[in-house]
Amino acid sequence: MSHASAPTPAPGDAGTLRLTGNRWRSLTVALVGAALVLVLGSWWATHPADLPVRDGHVTAVTTPGRPVYVGVYSGAADDRVLRVGGVHVHTDATVPVVVEPLLCRGGSVSVTSDAAAFCTELMPPDGQQLGPGDSLLVKVTGDEAGAAFVARVSVTFRSGLRVGTSPAGTSAVIAIVPPTS
Repeated sequence: MSHASAPTPAPGDAGTLRLTGNRWRSLTVALVGAALVLVLGSWWATHPADLPVRDGHVTAVTTPGRPVYVGVYSGAADDRVLRVGGVHVHTDATVPVVVEPLLCRGGSVSVTSDAAAFCTELMPPDGQQLGPGDSLLVKVTGDEAGAAFVARVSVTFRSGLRVGTSPAGTSAVIAIVPPTS
């Protein structure tokens, strides 16, 4: 039995590149593997763990024209440091109200008419870091007697390399009652 060998190219001849069946299979497996790693990496990067939520709601009472600050999420509920990209607040109310999300740096608030007494800094949350010693609150102001329901806030955030949006904290019910004489 004799074995034939491929002819050796003459000097100066350019050889041709041909892939055999096994090489095509290896290339296909490598490309599929790389695509799978990219898909899984993309999913991992865009699906961080959800933020903690609580059942129930916080109740607050205020008078027309007087703002009330209601704590809706505490960074102590999560051990991550988050870079906040935005806080979305959905409110249903019987009267017109102004609702503003705020970051309470270095403190937390349940319900108060003066959040500055409980926070070292009070600022808009967009672009800020939220750590275990910080909290998110909403400032609600209405000029008429009525009621407002503030659903859980939805926070867009970055945690390390991961980016996501998640509901967070608890909801709030605010009663705006006329002052008693």
